[in-house]
Amino acid sequence: MLLAVLPFYFATGMVATADAPLVAAWAATLYYMERALIADERSAWLGMGIAFGLGILSKYTLGLLGPAALLFVILDPASRRWLCRPHAYLAAALALLLFSPVIIWNFQHDWASITFQSSRVQGVGDNQFSVHELFLHLMVLLTPVGLLAAAMALWPRTARDSNTYVRRRRLFVGVFTGVPLSVFLILSIFDSQRFHWAGPLWLAVLPTMAWMMGQAGDLSATACRVKAAWKPAIMICLLLYGFVLHYVVLGIPGIPYKFLSERYFWREATSEVEQIVAEVRQRTGQEPIVVGMSKWSVAAPLSFYNRGDKPMEIRSRNMFGDSGAMYDFWYPSESPTTRPIIMVGIWRRDLEHTTKIHDIDRMLLQPGPIQERVVMREGKPLRQVHYRIAQGYLGKNP
Repeated sequence: MLLAVLPFYFATGMVATADAPLVAAWAATLYYMERALIADERSAWLGMGIAFGLGILSKYTLGLLGPAALLFVILDPASRRWLCRPHAYLAAALALLLFSPVIIWNFQHDWASITFQSSRVQGVGDNQFSVHELFLHLMVLLTPVGLLAAAMALWPRTARDSNTYVRRRRLFVGVFTGVPLSVFLILSIFDSQRFHWAGPLWLAVLPTMAWMMGQAGDLSATACRVKAAWKPAIMICLLLYGFVLHYVVLGIPGIPYKFLSERYFWREATSEVEQIVAEVRQRTGQEPIVVGMSKWSVAAPLSFYNRGDKPMEIRSRNMFGDSGAMYDFWYPSESPTTRPIIMVGIWRRDLEHTTKIHDIDRMLLQPGPIQERVVMREGKPLRQVHYRIAQGYLGKNP
């Protein structure tokens, strides 16, 4: 239930991002880790190697479970024997084998993605103290009730109500939650962090949170209050999800789509861009080049939803000296051309300058004014498409 209801896990189950396979692999890695280290099942190391290898393929964040596993083995006397056995090392080798395509690709491309992700570890680059923002993010990802329940689940218990087996399980939960959380906490001291990065790390403590919800007696006053607060918190989440999904699919009377208009409804927006391309093609007799003027959110969805009879030729803003993410590798350069250029942006300012080029007009041949079209669906306005047409491209160094 918690996986279905808590905001972060609900979102990863609904939105197609790399966080979805990451969450699945993170949960699988934790499961096999527990089976190997706590239940002493040798065959679990095979599952751990597969889960860890597949997970780190989806997102490098899963690598934080590696140091957590090493710390647990060091702290737990019963688990130290695995340091003298081959199982853990074979599991690591299997994970490395599954991860090897990424290593090979990076070796062939100057370690591009590893360098890129390493720079992102530092945050968004604003060099600001953001510990308070991290806790705010956690309250949104887990709800305030969920964050309080997680803190109570991680709080050290007294020795009198712990046997060796229970202490080992609590140590497991604490280490596999605490190590990733400590990393994000330390990073947030020096820089702002991405909103969703800390979401998967709570998977280790979710079973304890669920167990606490089901306890009938011997609870502290605070635990009783938290248990009682779960019902309204879950109800509020479900009502909110229903409202948002209804708003996205059918709309809410009297509430425009302004909240989602900047980054969503790309299927309909792509159809509008295809019409613009067809008009330019008919007017000039040449095949235009469509340029998405955003790092992530224009060129990729246009390419994904482009299903016309004649596919559009799509590039990204790296044509104008700024980062175009994967387009930096697919189309690292573009020769000067007299073919029409259609720039498409989320905001009007994207069609005037980039973060590195303050005047893109000098790189264009006869650039036209910024125009916009309203994207409709069943007679309802969804969003606007901002675009600009030029008669050619002069190159990065005209």
